[in-house]
Amino acid sequence: MQFTPKSATVVRGSYTWGDFVPHPALTEWVSSYWYLSTHGPAVVRTLPDACIDITLRLDGEPAAFVAGPQRLPREWASKEPRMLVGARLMPGAATHLGVEIEALADEWTPLQTFVPAAAVRRLVQDVSRATTIGARIAGLDAFLAERLRNREGDPRLSRSMRAAFSSAGQTTVTALARAAGAHPRTLTRLFEKEIGLGPKRFIRVVRFQAALRALPTCKSLTQVAADMGYFDQAHFIRDVRELFGETPTAIMNGTRTGGPEG
Repeated sequence: MQFTPKSATVVRGSYTWGDFVPHPALTEWVSSYWYLSTHGPAVVRTLPDACIDITLRLDGEPAAFVAGPQRLPREWASKEPRMLVGARLMPGAATHLGVEIEALADEWTPLQTFVPAAAVRRLVQDVSRATTIGARIAGLDAFLAERLRNREGDPRLSRSMRAAFSSAGQTTVTALARAAGAHPRTLTRLFEKEIGLGPKRFIRVVRFQAALRALPTCKSLTQVAADMGYFDQAHFIRDVRELFGETPTAIMNGTRTGGPEG
């Protein structure tokens, strides 16, 4: 089950970015690892992607954080250079780390709120002391492998997410419930507990992410809107503006989308 959303864009500033695949044993739980280093003042916009991120801040006093799924784009400004390493967790993975999704804000929350402090200290030490990006990613990968390998998720959630991803979000809550083998109300409670979004919001984000990937190389907004199942072009433009923070035309004309190079 693959889902590789575009989760951020650097609005202003110079930066170095890297995106890394997880260990094969973790592909059900980790969408990707990432690295971001800004070289001075910068503004970063994070985007709704239905995922939960674990982020390690390595500049200043190193620390680890977790943030819940965003409903809307948010911009983060920094006057100083920042060095961040993170894991983009697949929807449903964070509960296996002990994260209480319903209690999680979409802002950074210290990881030790949910994970034993000793384990978080070891993670921060291992990653911050590493001298290469690869070694830092390996430290985060080892931390997650210890906690997520051989875990089993709720099959109803897996089936419904697979249906959402395979349709690029062009589906309904009723169809997801049918794929999951669950009543729509049961599925809604499951999504809210495990993902932090209801299924209706989830499929909206999945469709937005599919559109976001298509926009930089498309030739016609009308065609993309039709391909993605939007009612009309106006609906498509409103959805992208709300979830990305700019119009589809701005994305087509070169706005950076996504990890941040996209």
